[in-house]
Amino acid sequence: MVKVRVRQKNQITIPLRIAEAANIKQDDMLEINYANGVVTLMPHGRKERKRSVMDYSGIARGVWGETIAEIDEELQRERESWER
Repeated sequence: MVKVRVRQKNQITIPLRIAEAANIKQDDMLEINYANGVVTLMPHGRKERKRSVMDYSGIARGVWGETIAEIDEELQRERESWER
């Protein structure tokens, strides 16, 4: 966790690597919020995108196997591990 010091007039400096990762540039406007003991900064105009449940469809494709037989074998191995 990076620490910053609050300076005169309640000013802080955002560390360079955090500003770069968040794509914050000089003269950008930030929104500041305080809720439940947490202060958050967010670039002005950048809102959370509402996602549909369908955005997640197929997210686990291939995790347990590619074919029905492979998936059945993996599920059987998993179930057998519960009995140990």
